[in-house]
Amino acid sequence: MTSSDLATPASESVVPLDQLESRASATPLERTSSIAPLDINDDREPKEAFDSYPDGGGTAWTQVFAVWILFFTSIGALYSWGVFQEALVREGVASSSTLAFIGSAQTVVEAVAAIPASRLVGRFGSRNIALVGTFMCGLGPVIAGSCSHNVPALIISEGLVFGLGQCLIFFSGATLPSSWFLRKRGLATGIVYAGGGFGGAVFSIIASALIQRVGVPWTFRTMGLLFTALNVPAALLLKTRLPRQPLLPGGKIVEWAMFKDARFVLVVLSTALALFPLFCTAYFLPLYATSIGLSPTTGALLLAGFNLSSAVGRVGFGLGADRLFGPVNSLIICLLLISSTTLVIWPLSATIAPLAIYSVVNGISSGGFFSLTTGCVATLFGSKKLPVAFPLIVSFWSPGYFLGAPIAGYILGASGGANAGSRAFLPAMMYSGGLSMTAAVLLIVARWLECKIVWRRV
Repeated sequence: MTSSDLATPASESVVPLDQLESRASATPLERTSSIAPLDINDDREPKEAFDSYPDGGGTAWTQVFAVWILFFTSIGALYSWGVFQEALVREGVASSSTLAFIGSAQTVVEAVAAIPASRLVGRFGSRNIALVGTFMCGLGPVIAGSCSHNVPALIISEGLVFGLGQCLIFFSGATLPSSWFLRKRGLATGIVYAGGGFGGAVFSIIASALIQRVGVPWTFRTMGLLFTALNVPAALLLKTRLPRQPLLPGGKIVEWAMFKDARFVLVVLSTALALFPLFCTAYFLPLYATSIGLSPTTGALLLAGFNLSSAVGRVGFGLGADRLFGPVNSLIICLLLISSTTLVIWPLSATIAPLAIYSVVNGISSGGFFSLTTGCVATLFGSKKLPVAFPLIVSFWSPGYFLGAPIAGYILGASGGANAGSRAFLPAMMYSGGLSMTAAVLLIVARWLECKIVWRRV
């Protein structure tokens, strides 16, 4: 590594990597007084040093606020796509299964570009990459406003241009709280990911109101301009504590040695499967609401409730991981709740009351998935491996991101489509809930390999 690779602007505060890991040379007394392990197995070396993290202070919480704003717009837009999809289906642009590919394209770019995006962040810094992502997140919807009835053009503008911008923003902030917090890592991570849930709730309502007043094209344009206005000042606030890294550290693009760890393989498989059904509720809830006789406005409000509940779940499960269960146990609970609500409550939701209950409970559980994943990876493999392990895991999410919702759409179409009534949605519900249950089982096995004591915090 050359000296230029380590160069960092004076405006960014840097702490050497060796201060972020456990002190192997410390005496037993020093270890006892200054280090608290994230790994709960008593016979292993502690993975983290508490006193090497600020765990608070103005700068640390400013990072949480800035990333919250960035996720509020970029991730919030992903969760509000169901409103646009319902409007475009109503206008006869295309079927729900076809339009679901646009929303899927937004998310699949994040997975496909996960490793290169994380390397760009490591080389050029969170602030610079977030600014590039901000430009693309604003440009995509503005272009979409001029081609809102052309599906291929929407896939390019909303799917690829916006999707790549969202990817760059996501990896600029996804692991940033983990470098500033340890004891409060779950809380800090939950807060920043809650931004996406709040954004989804707010933008679902805004988009629905704008579509009715000014139409789909100007709604796209307005959203793009709003994203830019909010994201630019937030991106300028970002600071990293880690030194700059070369684009190809050690000449390796992928750290294949991670796959020698059975726990890592199981986490990859579990989270990859969980992604298939994770966006089905967000994309199809407005359609399901209209299929049982509710108005499009009510469908948008239910989606807003789902997204708001997702924000609550991101913070709530983050606190629960810190104080009660640990991130791995909490993620297992999330997946079991997603599965059980999809298999039991949603099929019985023939009126607004049970559907609202489903939206809230499933939203809380779905929100927890994203806020807990980084903590789960850090707990199992250590913070030093987080910048390598996390994007590698996310890169395997692309099939679920791209095909999960469209598969549900095709299953719905094969059952008669949204116009055939609520029972036509039942096979898609079974598909969604079954995959979530399988993901939970795989993560339970990974947790058992980490610690075989059931009641331990992991």
